[in-house]
Parts: sequence; C-alpha cells; structure tokens
Amino acid sequence: MATAKKVAAKAAPKKPVKREQTFDMPVEVRDWIEQASSRLKTLQSKVERLETENKELKSYKAWAQHKILGTSAE
Repeated sequence: MATAKKVAAKAAPKKPVKREQTFDMPVEVRDWIEQASSRLKTLQSKVERLETENKELKSYKAWAQHKILGTSAE
C-alpha cells in the first residue's frame, strides 16, 4: 500500500489593509461644494421640466397644424 504524503495547506499571505486617507477641508470649501451641488440639482430639474414642456409644445404644434391645415382645405 502506498502512503500518501500529507502536505500542510499554506495560508494565503495576508495583504496589508490600506486605509482610505481622509483630509479635512475648510468650512468655506465644504459650503461652496454643497451650494454648487444644490445649484446643479436645481438646474437639472429645470432642464427636465423644460424638456417635458418642449415635447408637449411640439405635440400641440403638430396637432394645431393638422387642425388648421385640415379645416382650411375644406
């Protein structure tokens, strides 16, 4: 009978955990970033509202042209 050699399982080497560096920023800079983020959100919502309004106006324009051209031909 052949004897099987037992090999000790090697543990994977542990990698050092790298902590994310954090930096303190002046309050003015943090406030400026918050204001800029707020403005971006406001402007983005305004853009979305105007895009929706533009689609509605284009739809109305097509309907009005059809109605005007359709009744003027009669």
